Amino acid sequence: HDPRVLLRREAGERDFHSLVVLPLEASDTVVGVLALYANETGFFNESEMKLLLELAGNISFALDHIEKADKLNYLAYYDELTGLANRSLFLERVAQYVRSAVGGGHKLAVALIDLERFKNINDSLGRPAGDALLRQVAEWLTRITGDPNMLARVGADHFAGVLPQVREGGDVARLLEKTMEAFLEHPFRLNGAVFRIAAKVGVALFPEDGADADTLFRNAEAALKKAKATGERYLFYTQTMSAAVAGKLTLENQLRQALDNEEFVLHYQPKVNLASGKLTGAEALIRWNDPRTGLVPPGRFIPILEETGMIYEVGRWALRKAIADYLRWRAAGLAAVRIAVNVSALQLRHRGF
Repeated sequence: HDPRVLLRREAGERDFHSLVVLPLEASDTVVGVLALYANETGFFNESEMKLLLELAGNISFALDHIEKADKLNYLAYYDELTGLANRSLFLERVAQYVRSAVGGGHKLAVALIDLERFKNINDSLGRPAGDALLRQVAEWLTRITGDPNMLARVGADHFAGVLPQVREGGDVARLLEKTMEAFLEHPFRLNGAVFRIAAKVGVALFPEDGADADTLFRNAEAALKKAKATGERYLFYTQTMSAAVAGKLTLENQLRQALDNEEFVLHYQPKVNLASGKLTGAEALIRWNDPRTGLVPPGRFIPILEETGMIYEVGRWALRKAIADYLRWRAAGLAAVRIAVNVSALQLRHRGF
């Protein structure tokens, strides 16, 4: 008559006189129980319990292993935050679509989507709000496409999509225009407020922009970077984009070496009082003395420094160099005029400036 007895009516009908209930655990959480009955009174003695406890432990170990294996397998192919495919699974799916396109003799499109000002939302509202936005975007994209298998989250604020069958580039452009307008009009709710989010998109088409999934993805990335640099809402890949991106990466590597090898120099442009002809000040202008090509004007390398974040280190170098030159001139008895040093807007926004 103990109220804790499971299946009490069935136990009575079958004349059970002994009961043991053993917990089954996975990840330190009870996920089930193993309930055993016997006709004999006191059937589950010490030796019997030892065997049953070992059995329950083995089952628990198996359940824990299965749970962890399932999770690891899931994480290997899916984004845990949004539930969409990750980059690895997306590329596998694109490869399958490419094989279908070859067999069917049709085109397909790969698109990469970048959420604008996502970092601002993350920084101002906090990461939970940023995560909530990413989940809402994933839900919206899934609803619009109607098939989550065509989507993926491939970066912090980057999503990807594949159109398995397209007729002409114009069709893709019209679909993009319609989708991006709908996206911009959609209200995303974060911390009780409504936000409108814009996006940039880069597109690569099969077969003209690549014969395999990796090439298509890489060329869609190049198109996206170009769209962000030019301010276009979306761009299709062209061969010149890839060359431009490759050239930019080469220049970025050379600038990192330039900083390490002390290839930057300051030139001082004099400020002269036109009435008296006297030197009243100087403006420090940075130049890159590239050993391969000679002096490089700032218009060519300053934007790269800003884009990569190297402007902070190079900017600090310019300030330190200007101060050192000023002190050296003064120690030599020269007219140490006031020096103006240019700084980037990024430096001005930095709290440590």
